[in-house]
Amino acid sequence: MVTKKQKFRTVILILALALVIVGAVFAIAYFKGGVTFPWDVAAEIQESQEETLEEEPEKIVVEVVEPEKVEPEEKEPEKKEPEEKGSVVEEPVVEEPVSLTGTTYPFYGKLSVKGGRLVDSKGEMARLVGVSSHGLSWFPDYVSEDSIRSLKEDFGLNTVRLAMYTSDYNGYCVGDDNNKKQLKALVDDAVDAAVDNDMYVIIDWHVLNDRNPNQYKDQAIQFFGEMVRKYQNVDNVIYEICNEPNGDTSWDDIKDYAEEIIPVIRNVNSDAIILVGTPEWSSDLDSVMDSPLRYDNIMYTYHFYAGSHGDRRRDELADAVNEGLPVFISECGFVNADGNGGVDKDSADKWLSMARDMELPIVVWNLSNKNEGSALIKSDCSKTSDWTIDDLSNQGKFLIEWIQASKTE
Repeated sequence: MVTKKQKFRTVILILALALVIVGAVFAIAYFKGGVTFPWDVAAEIQESQEETLEEEPEKIVVEVVEPEKVEPEEKEPEKKEPEEKGSVVEEPVVEEPVSLTGTTYPFYGKLSVKGGRLVDSKGEMARLVGVSSHGLSWFPDYVSEDSIRSLKEDFGLNTVRLAMYTSDYNGYCVGDDNNKKQLKALVDDAVDAAVDNDMYVIIDWHVLNDRNPNQYKDQAIQFFGEMVRKYQNVDNVIYEICNEPNGDTSWDDIKDYAEEIIPVIRNVNSDAIILVGTPEWSSDLDSVMDSPLRYDNIMYTYHFYAGSHGDRRRDELADAVNEGLPVFISECGFVNADGNGGVDKDSADKWLSMARDMELPIVVWNLSNKNEGSALIKSDCSKTSDWTIDDLSNQGKFLIEWIQASKTE
């Protein structure tokens, strides 16, 4: 009979034998690399992380380099090619001055008035087209030699009007003696430039806020007496003795004034062209027809602004011209009468067509960059000559378009 003590020894022996066998198996597997112990696993994990950290910066470097491969630098030459070829990129840019080659209005020499029309020495119609300066005291740079040359060569015009205000700020009759000298010097230089460029030049006694020309009649006598003696042999000069009488100034008032100023000019130059303003800002021709001046080579001024003046005013002008009254449009605009607003193309076309059909001389207001619709130059343009199309206001561009179109008719 097996005792409990013998059973215990047998179990111990079996366990010991099992441990020896298991230990031998693990030892053989370990040396062959088939078993990984926990401490080996931890070491492998740590090594793996370190390897990962070493590899990741290489990937980051690759990604950073990618943006350097974008293609703008490769495409840049394609953007430059149109400029090098002179193609579409250059076409919208106007670098040259306004050019109206072949459209210049001619210089006709000595002028006279026959049958209510302005004619040359052969009795043929003389077509005067020009622009007026703004106030000489305010925009003197626009009557320089270069400015007037540009009006002739680039705009194709044959007439320039010198607006010398009489009573407004630094006007001839309200400024000091130095101011008078400066204004007369501007007139002298502009006349010389007009003569050099075969253009007519209107010396304009610019009555406006003084309303009645008789207010400064004595100064006008002195001024025109000096001017006519200086230019008595110059066929280019035209004398405008009062710009726009207005308010309650009647034709009788203007006529009294004219009959004192005209002889001052006629005593020196017997046949110069003289322009006389009419009542209501040079728009009332009816009163003139009832009692015209008795001198030769006299024309009466008429002013219009297309944005404010329409069919009724055109009819009044047509009636006077058809009656034989010599009319000179010495100031006009394609905007409103206050000088502002946009170009009224429909009305302007009617006025200009009428002026052409009736063979009326015409001068457009005004050559300056004043911030208003009637200024021919943009307000942000500082150039006073050699203008391009892009330098012109809407009214300036409209004038150029009309000149170009009218020369083909």
